[in-house]
Amino acid sequence: MEIYIGQFILFIMLFLRISAVLVTAPMFGHQSIPLQVKVVLAMFLSYVLFAFNIAQGVVLDVKLLPLFIIAMKEMIAGASLGFAVGIIFGGVRYAGDLISYDMGFSMATMYDPENNASFPVISEILYLFLLMIFILMNGHHFIIEALVSSYKIIPIGMWSISEGAIQKLILLTGQMFVIAVKISAPVLISLFIANLSLGILNKAMPQMNIFSVIFSLKIGLGAIVMIATIPVIAFVFKKILSAFESSIIELMRLL
Repeated sequence: MEIYIGQFILFIMLFLRISAVLVTAPMFGHQSIPLQVKVVLAMFLSYVLFAFNIAQGVVLDVKLLPLFIIAMKEMIAGASLGFAVGIIFGGVRYAGDLISYDMGFSMATMYDPENNASFPVISEILYLFLLMIFILMNGHHFIIEALVSSYKIIPIGMWSISEGAIQKLILLTGQMFVIAVKISAPVLISLFIANLSLGILNKAMPQMNIFSVIFSLKIGLGAIVMIATIPVIAFVFKKILSAFESSIIELMRLL
């Protein structure tokens, strides 16, 4: 009987970490995916990993307080992995915010059910477009692979925070702003040149009403540059995602 209880507890611990990843990771954590689907998927992955003895040799204390502490550790470990992957898309949203502000679209917002908040339209367009690229690059496979690898790097109940992990997490969070600048750079540079040219034109011809055309010009120019640089944005995102994969594995090793 004790053997079956121990196996059931191991299954629950697998389920907790996997559930935390599915709730916080991009695509899997989207609110459009019903909670029942997430629970069934987490149970299926837990069963598969349990069948492959991913937690072989792990012995847990069956007392209530130690089990509660281990359960919290598993959820934090899973949430850390999901949060680290989500940093990329945080940078994507911020890039959309920068572009929207410069184009004059900052007030044009739409409701995002994933975050239960409103975001600029450009942010949502960039997010959905690069999420599609993420899926086409098998990014969801990488999340599952990273989850499986996490059990080899961080066995059940062995999660702990370290100074190196905190520094790495802060560094990854700071990369969100770097990602935003890289993605939004073509549009921001083109709009800066347009503003500079219009400023010079306004000084040379004060009688011309620049403000009557500047808003339409910035919106049209920003839209044209975004459409023209879609391949560049996709290429930059692929490079960022490839570099982030090794950073996430390094973060798990530090935990």
